Amino acid sequence: MKRMFARGGLIAVALVALVTVVAASASARPESTRAPASGKAVTVNLIEAGDVDFSSADVAYFAQLMRKNGIDVNFQLISSASTALRTVIAGQADLFIGSLPTAILAVSNGGANIKIIAANDQVSDYVLVARNDVTLQNISGKTLAIDTPGSAGHVISRIAIQKAGGDPDAPRYVTIGGARARLTAILGGRVDIAPIHYPLALTALENPNLKVLIDASKSIGPYLQSGLIANDNFLKNKALTQKVVNAFINAQRWAASNKFGYINFANANKMGGGLNGAQQSKVWDYYKTAGFFGVNGGICFDHITQFAKLNWTIGSLPKPLPDRKDWLVDTYVKTYLKAHKQKPTAC
Repeated sequence: MKRMFARGGLIAVALVALVTVVAASASARPESTRAPASGKAVTVNLIEAGDVDFSSADVAYFAQLMRKNGIDVNFQLISSASTALRTVIAGQADLFIGSLPTAILAVSNGGANIKIIAANDQVSDYVLVARNDVTLQNISGKTLAIDTPGSAGHVISRIAIQKAGGDPDAPRYVTIGGARARLTAILGGRVDIAPIHYPLALTALENPNLKVLIDASKSIGPYLQSGLIANDNFLKNKALTQKVVNAFINAQRWAASNKFGYINFANANKMGGGLNGAQQSKVWDYYKTAGFFGVNGGICFDHITQFAKLNWTIGSLPKPLPDRKDWLVDTYVKTYLKAHKQKPTAC
């Protein structure tokens, strides 16, 4: 059964969800990651929210780089963004790759012990795919599929609609699930609009009854769609955290500069998403042109400021935000940039 959410009230809905998240974490028994004993490898528990598709190859490569650097990685995919966030808040995972607004709300509303330490997406690759009869002028009451309230697809849809001149409170937001579930829903005619990642959008647009309503990369511009979120217990091991952030940024640089390596790696790891070779080439070119990958860690002052302003326009983050030190640690990105002879303020 579909769960419908009334128009507006994004912060109120997210507040209830995130207070529940933090309350649940209080009764959990977190296991901190400590420095390894002699001869023993450290295990890092990494989770990502959403579905695996062609846009995820950089994350898999990040996990591979950590393993090459002597870090044992337990990588899990959790389809529900709220469940994934709850897992890292409770200390059942060390690192979470997911929506940054959701993480900030968890800190703001419930005092969650997590920090954003890097961003991997500098622009959004979400495309709002819609039925042919849907326009920005008639979206009132149209159903728009999301993962969960406050998730990346939800927030980005609202920002993209507003930036394109529409009313972000006009659609009915329907909880469907991850990107593939939303793809299935729009193809099956169960919803009118679905924000899906660009690779899946190519599949959707093969249907003559569907069209691009908004390309978020063009409508919004630079936007920190998702990033690396760490449990505070994990951050106590500063040397390990630095190694992790180094691998994270190196994975983004690899993804942005190695077209055929990216494509081959995605296919070898069964992340081709059903795309043919020409489509995969088109997707990577789109990523390169848009500046999708966070090649300098993503969390420079300018990007964070722009990110906050965009969320304020739709009320998805409180204004003012909590002090940045309460939810952001940029030390490790700056250390990486200095080591690579770049300004610590580089975006």
